[in-house]
Amino acid sequence: MPATLLASSSGSNSNFIVPNGTFFVELVIFIVVLGIVAKFILPPFQRVLDQRDRTVREGLSSSDEARAEAARLDAERVAVLVSARSSARSLVENAAAKVDDLIAEQRARGQQEYERRVAQASEAVESERRRLHAELMSRAESLVVEAAERIVGGGLDVSRHRQMIAAELAEADSTQMPPRSLR
Repeated sequence: MPATLLASSSGSNSNFIVPNGTFFVELVIFIVVLGIVAKFILPPFQRVLDQRDRTVREGLSSSDEARAEAARLDAERVAVLVSARSSARSLVENAAAKVDDLIAEQRARGQQEYERRVAQASEAVESERRRLHAELMSRAESLVVEAAERIVGGGLDVSRHRQMIAAELAEADSTQMPPRSLR
């Protein structure tokens, strides 16, 4: 039965491994169609593929260039930041030094002003002390003479006692300690 089926299905006694005439016709048509496709259809596709390949290569090349430029710009940015930080640090240090100088200068001025005012106050106090001392001394003679007249009575030689009192006051004035300064 299998042999009858095989014979009935193909309709002839030909062997399928051995090519017949239609095979060659089909082969020629295939080659002609393949030639037409290769001659007229593939070149535009190939141009499009070549253009695309060039575009991709140019994109990759420009991407590599952009990466290199970005790396260069990043290095430049870092260098500028380092320089700016260094400049800022230098400016801050200079400003701090100037502030320290100004503080020292103002302290020196303040000290000079303090010393000037203390000297003025010392002079004013000394002048006032001398004035008061002179006033007290001029009045002390007459006060002592008056007191002695009251105690002793009317038998005093006023001119002689005034001379004695003046001499005693002069001696006391010369042995007196010098005035203290305010410092």
